[in-house]
Amino acid sequence: MIFKKITFLFVLLTFFTSCEKEDNSICSINGIEETIIATSFTEWNYFSVTDTGFVEIGSLTDEQAQSSYDWDIAMMRNHFRTNSGLSGPANGGAVMFEEIWDCDSFNEMIEFSSDLTFIQDSILNNIYQLGIHEDPEDAYTEDEGSHILENWGWFDIDNSYYFNYTQKQFIVKLPPENDPRYIKLWPYQYYGELGESAHVSLIYDFIIPN
Repeated sequence: MIFKKITFLFVLLTFFTSCEKEDNSICSINGIEETIIATSFTEWNYFSVTDTGFVEIGSLTDEQAQSSYDWDIAMMRNHFRTNSGLSGPANGGAVMFEEIWDCDSFNEMIEFSSDLTFIQDSILNNIYQLGIHEDPEDAYTEDEGSHILENWGWFDIDNSYYFNYTQKQFIVKLPPENDPRYIKLWPYQYYGELGESAHVSLIYDFIIPN
């Protein structure tokens, strides 16, 4: 597992919208960028979320994660888990807004309504099984994960299964329950620099309820 973290000073990229202001200056996103390489079709990678980046908990198994409060988010290819519901013992979860992220909206969201309902993890039924793509009835299986965060993108089955992005706005609740933490989350890229799949780039920052 390889990943990198940098504080994100944004340059103009084609998949972002509204980053150029009227004075022609380039909008800089205030957040932390991560690129997570989560290429396994069967194994989840677990992370603790900090104010300097995602810290991988490499020794944590799926069975241990069911009773561990040490992890916050897990990833496997395009799928996410939060430490909540069927994925873990904490009271985390995620919420999605219909609005889409752009440079300004990400920077301007510094708090959120305290009456939001965070949806906990349940069962995903779209976990692709490598090698049996030709049989639609057997190509997918079930696993625990976040239905809310599934909405960050979708595969176009008529276009070589290319992954498309919604740019939807997400807030994720993290443990501990007695002092929960919250992040605004923007997963914006599924492919690496050479077109490799499951090289997920995202931006996040901590946020507070009002």
